[in-house]
Amino acid sequence: MGLDDPFPIEKCSGRVRGAILAEFQGRCPTIREVASIPDAQWLTVPNIGPTTLEELRSMTQPLPNGKERSPGTNMADGELLSRLNRLQRELNLIVGEVRARLSAGSSRRNPQR
Repeated sequence: MGLDDPFPIEKCSGRVRGAILAEFQGRCPTIREVASIPDAQWLTVPNIGPTTLEELRSMTQPLPNGKERSPGTNMADGELLSRLNRLQRELNLIVGEVRARLSAGSSRRNPQR
């Protein structure tokens, strides 16, 4: 991937994708354009914090052997655990919502007499 190639926005989390599109007025920038913005400036953009900035930077810095970087490669253990806990809470909320909907749907189909 070259610096003048389009930034791989489809590989970003929704938060990072939205911040990039907002920063570049709705267009997908090149890798060079994203890399040229200093960290201090990125941190002033809504929804960009240290973790999302790290995600963004990991996509602008190629690995020496040319392989693609997997998400979370540069995250500290604490950040990974925090992200895991957040995802588990979100998953539990979704599971609860699905169970509630399934339960409500089955009680409408099989009313108790």
